[in-house]
Amino acid sequence: MAVRPSPWRALFPLADECVFLDHAGVAPVSLRVVEAVRAFATEAASELHRRYPYWNERAEQVRAACARLVGVEPRQVAFVKNTSEALSLVAEGFDWQPGDAVVIADQEFPSNVYPWWGLRHRGVEARMLDVEDGGITAERVEAMLDERVRMVALSAVAYGTGDRLDLEAIAARCHARDALFVVDAIQALGAVAIDMTRCGVDCVAADGHKWLCAPEGTGFVALSDALLERLRPVQLGWKSMVDAQSFYPYDFRLRSDASKLEAGSLNLLGLHALGAAVDLVLEVGIDEIESRLAGLTADLSSGLEARGRALLGRRREVASGASGIVTFVPAGAPERVRQALWARGVITKVRFGGIRLAPHYYQDASDVSRFFAALDEAEAGA
Repeated sequence: MAVRPSPWRALFPLADECVFLDHAGVAPVSLRVVEAVRAFATEAASELHRRYPYWNERAEQVRAACARLVGVEPRQVAFVKNTSEALSLVAEGFDWQPGDAVVIADQEFPSNVYPWWGLRHRGVEARMLDVEDGGITAERVEAMLDERVRMVALSAVAYGTGDRLDLEAIAARCHARDALFVVDAIQALGAVAIDMTRCGVDCVAADGHKWLCAPEGTGFVALSDALLERLRPVQLGWKSMVDAQSFYPYDFRLRSDASKLEAGSLNLLGLHALGAAVDLVLEVGIDEIESRLAGLTADLSSGLEARGRALLGRRREVASGASGIVTFVPAGAPERVRQALWARGVITKVRFGGIRLAPHYYQDASDVSRFFAALDEAEAGA
């Protein structure tokens, strides 16, 4: 498709230093994020007494931006350190009963496995869906649902293959059987559109350091009202309460919105960085980002198939759309080819016996050409 140059490329200086194809790992931050961090640090050093109230106002603006990104209200959003924390808050805070079950998938990133396995001490069964036997479809999820299943927890986009789920179809099957649908969205947010309200998803959890291009350690969780009202905070502090500024006498009235999960002081520096990153995504437009990624991944897929390289996953079979990930089996040992690519300025990862490619919207056809030039040399040498 020969994706045209992006007007946003200059905001990512790394783009001219290398061909960075690892946005599904830890992504570079933009100059907008750099400026937000610099401004916060400058204010903290010299204007703390004047600026502190505005930092908290900025945190609420960031909450609203995150809510807009996933199609919910700000009251449904809580800030977290990472996806693991978000999913753990949901897993441990839900009103499980002994004998209940949760459906998860094999070959998930551990963040969306261990919190659910950890419920064994409460008598909750974690049922694993085998992705090798036809992938993850709404029909296969439905076949695992019975009266014991109270929750399904899956990734919107598979971190190894880039397979993208039909969230709306799965949510419909879950709700028809009175099960809630929790989504690990770290490989989706900032790359493809997710509208929780339209899709009927009950939880979206994500750190910002991948496709949102924010620093590690800043993320958010968004909750449907159906899940929010059944979720008990597993950690409590002054910020969990209705009147957080009333320190004494004590007033143990728990907040009813998602911020009841925020026990104490927020990472305001991190939120300034996350806010700048989310604002940029909203400015570019998620439809534009998704369109550019579709073009980039299509060009990568076509070029790989023309070279006879097998693609992992089911990109060609599903109707839910492409993600930002393409994983292929190289001609040669994957790790050796990856190292050879690195030596030629192309940054990738090895996943499930293949090399994972994860471009982003600020890149273009020139990056695709540079990748294939490097790949041909790397495979010849490996």
